[in-house]
Formats: sequence, structure tokens, C-alpha cells
Amino acid sequence: MGFNFKKILVSISAAALLLNVATPSRADSPITSTNFSEAYQSYDIVKRAKETGTLDLEMAEYLSSPSTPIDIKAALINALSWNIEGKRNAMQYRQYLGLTYNQPMEELRLDQLSDDELFSLGYLTVMDDYFKPEKAQPYLEAAQQRKPKSYTVAMVNALTQAQAALDSDRCQVWRVTEKVVNNSTLDQDLKPAAQKIILDYMRVYEESCR
Repeated sequence: MGFNFKKILVSISAAALLLNVATPSRADSPITSTNFSEAYQSYDIVKRAKETGTLDLEMAEYLSSPSTPIDIKAALINALSWNIEGKRNAMQYRQYLGLTYNQPMEELRLDQLSDDELFSLGYLTVMDDYFKPEKAQPYLEAAQQRKPKSYTVAMVNALTQAQAALDSDRCQVWRVTEKVVNNSTLDQDLKPAAQKIILDYMRVYEESCR
């Protein structure tokens, strides 16, 4: 009995289609698909960030200000969004920090930056180049050490860790998120609507743990 090559090709195509539906791609990932800034569109600076996609001086000052809430800073960065070809918002913020601290931006040390500056630089870095989340992790890890009670900082750090695990361990993508969700000691400094946006997407990866 001969092979029916047409049936085989159809079967392969159908399997590939199912695999693509069931498995999120890099353009459909923890960093690129958790648009929680939608819960903060009542803030003009977040709205402008979404419209322009580019960090400006007022935004940079906002990110460095100790008086502005961490969740709105996170929403601002989230609203600046991403581009598959990369963005330069982290570089813009580095230039701002270099001027603020009166030294070349490449010489800035982690211990010089404030908690919120570490967080902002880390989140901007991973949003700019989500293919290399490891570049952002030193900043976000340091920010979380300094702000260990912040749900916002912990969740953004978890999303970055999840991005790094995306190609190797999809169960871990969910586990790092779940760890934050189940941590009752964290201050709930991120809007419930924003948390829901994140979890509605991240639960896609929970299936990988079953």
C-alpha cells in the first residue's frame, strides 16, 4: 500500500497550526503581551507615553522623582511599549541620569541610583530589547532588594524572569509569576485591574505545569 503524501502534508500542516496556537511566540510573550498600562489611561503622562512611544524629559523626571507612585512609573514604561526591532528609551533615560549625576552614563553604578531609578532603568531596558531580558535583570533584582514589599517591582521582575525562561522552561514562566501572586506580604501597590491584565495573559503558561 503506497503513502498518501497529500494526507501526510495536510496532517503536518494541521499539527503545526495547532502547535502555533497552543505555544505563545516571542512576539506573544510576558513582556510584550502584558499591557497593564491600559488600567492607567486616566493619567495624562501614561496616555502620552502610549501615544508617542518615546521617553521625553518630563517622563524621565517623573521616573526619577521620589514623590511619584511606583505603579504609575511602571505603567508609563509599559505604555511606551516595545518594537521587534528594538527601541532606545533606556538609552535616553541613561543620558538623563548621566546629566543628573554629572558623569558619563557608562560609568553610572547601581549603588548611585535610587530605588525607582534602578527599577525604571531595568524595565525600560527589557521593554527596549525583550530578546535579551538578562540585560535588565541586574537593575530589577537590585530594585527588588531595595523595595522588597512592592508588588509592582516584584511583578515586573517576575515578568522579566519569565521572559528569560520562555525558550527553556514554560512552567517556570508561570511559577515565577505565581510566586508573586501568592506572596501575601507584598504591598498591593498595583491596581487590581492591572494585576488582572497581567494574570489573564500569564495563565496561558500554567498549562505547561500540568
